[in-house]
Amino acid sequence: MVQHNCSKDGPTSQPRLRTLPPGDSQERSDSPEICHYEKSFHKHSAAPNYTHCGLFGDPHLRTFTDTFQTCKVQGAWPLIDNNYLNVQVTNTPVLPGSTATATSKLTIIFKSFQECVDQKVYQAEMDELPAAFADGSKNGGDKHGANSLKITEKVSGQHIEIQAKYIGTTIVVRQVGRYLTFAVRMPEEVVNAVEDRDSQGLYLCLRGCPLNQQIDFQTIRSAQATEGRARRKGPSLPAPPEAFTYETATAKCREKLPVEDLYFQSCVFDLLTTGDVNFMLAAYYAFEDVKMLHSNKDKLHLYERTRDLAPGNMAPRPPPPSG
Repeated sequence: MVQHNCSKDGPTSQPRLRTLPPGDSQERSDSPEICHYEKSFHKHSAAPNYTHCGLFGDPHLRTFTDTFQTCKVQGAWPLIDNNYLNVQVTNTPVLPGSTATATSKLTIIFKSFQECVDQKVYQAEMDELPAAFADGSKNGGDKHGANSLKITEKVSGQHIEIQAKYIGTTIVVRQVGRYLTFAVRMPEEVVNAVEDRDSQGLYLCLRGCPLNQQIDFQTIRSAQATEGRARRKGPSLPAPPEAFTYETATAKCREKLPVEDLYFQSCVFDLLTTGDVNFMLAAYYAFEDVKMLHSNKDKLHLYERTRDLAPGNMAPRPPPPSG
């Protein structure tokens, strides 16, 4: 309203919703071919190669290169920043004084693209997961191929899905407990569509978290396992609302995540650091989204060794502090 010098008084017009042709709720049959990524892509080469990125919990990041990291990244950080869209998340402390953070705000900007879509902004915050873009619309605007961008509410206030067919991209945003999760399926060509690759250092889905923002998951997890209950009594951690021991956290996570992969380990880590059982559901839904969005069904589960082998970690990890 400030940007467009809108009056707070007097009549205002309702956002215009684009009406779909009768009998065609998905996409206009006469929409330009360029607004359907797979149709236009097939002209030039074989089927596109799809990649996945996800962010969930305290926050755990799975990059487009299948690197898995646990990060601090408090404040606002860019997840994706390419020629077609920009995704930014804001992470806030779960408990006062705690280093544990979780995603409390998410902004997605779909940039205007040829005759397909106008610029559209989607914004979600804690306890506010809208089923429309910021201007009240549910598609890409008034252009000829506007229905190549659509937002769908799957579960009211808990789960939305955005289909951007013109760039072959699917985005899933959920609210689990108080916090948000993000998952995307995107063609490699779109992932790498950046003007200046060197300036993309903070594009977390592509490069991963900066080294000084990464949490040494293995060291902390082994400390959790060996110290168990004693760790929670240490002065550095505020008392979580519902205390878990390593054993009870492990048992709780196994209810939803029977395979002891990095999603399972993330669940255990989050229950111990936050005491909030919703973080178990966040890990569960993050893995459900991987199953839906990841193109390689042999790479759904990630284990600790993949973290060190993946190309996303360009700098060596420092040794854990002695003593």
